[in-house]
Amino acid sequence: MCGRYIPNTEDEIMEIREILKEISIRLSQSELQNNEDVYPSKITPAIYMDDEYTIMDKAKFGFEKCDKKGVIFNAKSETVTQSKFFNPFIDGNRCIIPAHSYYEWQTMADKQKIKYEFYSEEQDFLLMAGIYRQNHDNREFVILTKQANESIQTIHPRMPVILQHEYVRDWLNGKLNVSNINDKLDSSIYYKKSA
Repeated sequence: MCGRYIPNTEDEIMEIREILKEISIRLSQSELQNNEDVYPSKITPAIYMDDEYTIMDKAKFGFEKCDKKGVIFNAKSETVTQSKFFNPFIDGNRCIIPAHSYYEWQTMADKQKIKYEFYSEEQDFLLMAGIYRQNHDNREFVILTKQANESIQTIHPRMPVILQHEYVRDWLNGKLNVSNINDKLDSSIYYKKSA
């Protein structure tokens, strides 16, 4: 369900900046590259609409639970609009989470877990659809997930909603609905065993 992903390389960040320039970006001065894996509760880059500009800034991966015991880091795209918890954020609080790739673990019959890395062969990096909320002085985001592509289902039943690069603006400004998002996805996701 995408609980851990790999941040972008410096070259990928440069390419992301070029894509975002096309949609009127105002870049933050935050340090946006970090070579450590991204996991729930970590502060990491995300892309948002802020008034008339698109900005790339840091945010916390996961919504803090009401009891403050952990975070919720994924939301099912199929049910997010019916969720009392997530529905308030789906229209005005959309974001994109850039990643080099992401991980899933396959649980074997003997309970052993095998780690796989998932990536795109058509795009140099992934742009995952998400929603965010403002919590105190920072933003928190969750990644939308969907039923896994047929080739991935043997590893894990779900995967992030990964947009084709040309649909970033439509997702952020609300022109792309959750109900019609599936035909705008990057379907070229492949995997390999991770060391």
